[in-house]
Amino acid sequence: MKIRELPVDDLVLDPRMNLRDRLDQDTVERYMEAWDRLPPVTVYEVDGELLLADGIHRHAAAVTLGKPRIKAEVIEGTLEEALDFVSGANLHHGLPLTRSERRRAIELKLRLHHERSDRHLAEELYVGRELVAKIRKQLIESAQIPVGEIRVGSDGKKYPSLPKDPNERKPISNLAGGAEPESGVRAKGGDAPWDESGGGASQGRDMPRKVTAPWDEETPDAKALANAPPIAPAAPTIDEMLQVMARQVIEVVNWTNAEGFLESYKVASANTRGLFQSAVIKLAARADQLRKV
Repeated sequence: MKIRELPVDDLVLDPRMNLRDRLDQDTVERYMEAWDRLPPVTVYEVDGELLLADGIHRHAAAVTLGKPRIKAEVIEGTLEEALDFVSGANLHHGLPLTRSERRRAIELKLRLHHERSDRHLAEELYVGRELVAKIRKQLIESAQIPVGEIRVGSDGKKYPSLPKDPNERKPISNLAGGAEPESGVRAKGGDAPWDESGGGASQGRDMPRKVTAPWDEETPDAKALANAPPIAPAAPTIDEMLQVMARQVIEVVNWTNAEGFLESYKVASANTRGLFQSAVIKLAARADQLRKV
């Protein structure tokens, strides 16, 4: 890890490394006024490229001020390590993340570490466990991450991952034995998978007890899960995919209409502007092809 003075034009603004919805112009102006007191940006050196991982507003301030170089903390690593860093950036400094930006951070973290429990990720990202569980469910249903057979708790231990059973809230007689279910039990520590003290299913008092999974979702007993049919993940429809893509394209257009964008665009490097124009041309050409279908 080194602090270096890097040419501003050498930094690569990879879209995968940016969680922000848009640049906040007030923050950029504030950073311009305090330029000499700003901490260095964070850059990951990956396969010879200098990827900006933290400091998009400081970078914008440098571009607007016409600064040729910028102080940067340079870390050598992989793209996965850089993305992992990005997902946890701005938790303790800088402009706080918006709700949609926090969601993007959770999605990124889940794609990188889907084996970690909801509680584990919630503690890392300072968000609610329920939000992590909700986004995990959506990513699983859209086949973006696997269900997984284990979860890694915040204690570093591995626990079995069990899906919810559709008969979980029905009387236990629908599953086995004819007895009513006992109350759920959570082991101390919060990350124990389930209580294994239950006996056979022949008598109601010996029925395995319902308990809490490592990521705080209720699960039925293992026998019921073994007899339950597999749950097929729901793939997104073409209409849903097109709606998402349309929102993303409109978002990019809105960025170009933001106050101060034109002035900043004029001072951007020729290489960066060329990359942008090339992407726009490709999108327009593809849209024209699709229009003729």
